Amino acid sequence: MALYQLLLTFQVVSSFFLLADSFTPDIVKGMLSVQPLPSFGDQEYEMSAACVRGIENMFNNSDTVMAVDAIGKPGAGFLVGNINMLGHFDECGSLEDFHYCLVFLNITIKTTAANSAFGICAPVECNEYDILLGFEKFIETGGNGGVINLLMEREIFTQKLCLRTSESSIVYQVPPSPFDWKFALTVTFFSLLFLLVVLSSLYHAWYHSQACRSVQYAPLDEQGILHQNENNSPEQVLPDAIGSITSGPSQGTGLTTFHKIIFSFALPHNLPKLLSGTVTNDSIPCIHGVRVISMLWVILGHVFVFILPTSLMNPLTAISWLSRYGFLAVSNAFFSVDSFFFLSGLLVTYLTLKQMRKKQGRIPWHWFYFHRYWRLTPALAVTMLFYVYIVPYFGDGPYAQVFAARPNCPKYWWANLLYINNFYPSSVEMCIGWVWYLANDMQFFIISPIILVPLYFIPWIGLSLIAVLCAISILITGILGGIHNFPPGSSGLFVPPTDDHANFVEVIYYKPYCRIAPYLVGMIVGYVFYKYPKKSVKIHWIVALISWVCACGLGYACIYSIYPNINGHPWSAVGNGFYQGLVRCAWGIFLAWVVFACHYGYGGWVNSFLGHPAWAPFGRLTYTAYLLHPIVLTIFTCK
Repeated sequence: MALYQLLLTFQVVSSFFLLADSFTPDIVKGMLSVQPLPSFGDQEYEMSAACVRGIENMFNNSDTVMAVDAIGKPGAGFLVGNINMLGHFDECGSLEDFHYCLVFLNITIKTTAANSAFGICAPVECNEYDILLGFEKFIETGGNGGVINLLMEREIFTQKLCLRTSESSIVYQVPPSPFDWKFALTVTFFSLLFLLVVLSSLYHAWYHSQACRSVQYAPLDEQGILHQNENNSPEQVLPDAIGSITSGPSQGTGLTTFHKIIFSFALPHNLPKLLSGTVTNDSIPCIHGVRVISMLWVILGHVFVFILPTSLMNPLTAISWLSRYGFLAVSNAFFSVDSFFFLSGLLVTYLTLKQMRKKQGRIPWHWFYFHRYWRLTPALAVTMLFYVYIVPYFGDGPYAQVFAARPNCPKYWWANLLYINNFYPSSVEMCIGWVWYLANDMQFFIISPIILVPLYFIPWIGLSLIAVLCAISILITGILGGIHNFPPGSSGLFVPPTDDHANFVEVIYYKPYCRIAPYLVGMIVGYVFYKYPKKSVKIHWIVALISWVCACGLGYACIYSIYPNINGHPWSAVGNGFYQGLVRCAWGIFLAWVVFACHYGYGGWVNSFLGHPAWAPFGRLTYTAYLLHPIVLTIFTCK
């Protein structure tokens, strides 16, 4: 028994000895001896009476030792940033009278903002307010002199969550209730959608089998040539939709509206078009390679952002990677977003001007906007639905509610569907925050006719508008970057958002007037492609070589020029302002030459690589990958 008691004592003390020097051996011994907790009546905790009773009864419970063991404790690597003390989520969840609560501290370590998570296995009677109040009091008294105040400058509690397995007043339960009507309705919706795909695919197969039997051909002529009836023509190339590039012949000639709607859900109808690597003569093959590589870059950057605050035992070491020369390609992954803005501006200009030429400048602008909204919004809405009501059933863990931000979706889902979520709500209240890009892209698309119409009728006016808007964007971004002295590169994302230092994301990163420059550069390239067909542009090989060297140097400078800044030689506020203002436009110019050279035959092996047909199927999936990959990362990190 003595050894058993000693092991139990060590177990409990190991949970607290680094955190609370006020937890003396006598108190721990009293806890293990199942002594009642001293009365809280004459202390100024102001906890709820139910929570006080729960704590007093805690040590009459046989599960007390397991509950104490499940409380978070410092682990190895505290000095290198292992500041998350999550405890044992499953151990606490297995106890009937306890629930797992996660308290967050907003801290600053060596000028780097971070959240320290502390897991507490508390009696079920204690709500979030009780836990927060008690933990704050613990830091103010029992935590003084401990590691909490040793390395961290405590500011405020930013978030708290209590997770329970039974009915409670907590907003979200873990695991979610299987009888939740919203979950049931969402599952029903996805089931009906799946059923529609299956039935439409079967009907598509039956329809074409019947059509093959009923095809009638005219007799052979004198030369033995078979003439097919016009009404049974197997292919008809439909006009390109604005905002997309077709890669092969369209299917569906002679189909009624009903059949077109049904077949839009049929896999045999859509898969050949989706997987086709065929490109038309007037297409731009290299954009598929640029699009896929940019999406892979986005995912790589998000992996770093998602894992850094949760899954690493040495986050301070990981943050130091930001200053490594080779790692700058990862930490500057946000340039991939500018690549998509560039491609979007290029395509909307190139395709719209082609349509205007076919129709003598007349475009049904209401369909122009409706088509864009209809292409983007259903997938976005389904993603939100899946994320809010289905993803919670994929598993749980200490971080399950932290990354989810699901409480914000019922309040602010409409901002996403109106594409204003880069302005309202704030970045911390967004519903699926990664779709800020769509808001910017839609806003650029909305104002694009102001430029497209002059580009078609009076080109110099349209080009002048682009130049003026680009200059305004550079000026605004540079001024904001200089005033707030935002450091260059992704390090701006880790600046603590204090009253005197505005949040980089809110001020620059999400705002359309700071992100439109590469879109405008793309519009110029789209106009050039529209105006000058392939093989009509002739450039001397020396000029092409010099242009390649300059463009690659510009792209290299965008990513790696900040190396001295993040290694002990910080720039002045003016230097930071110049970088913030010019870098996105410079990245757009780099991409402009790459796509221009590939399109007009001066790309060499770069064009062979980016324009390979294998990129095309993956390029058509980038929008879906963009919407879904953060959900996969969320599920992974939550566990």
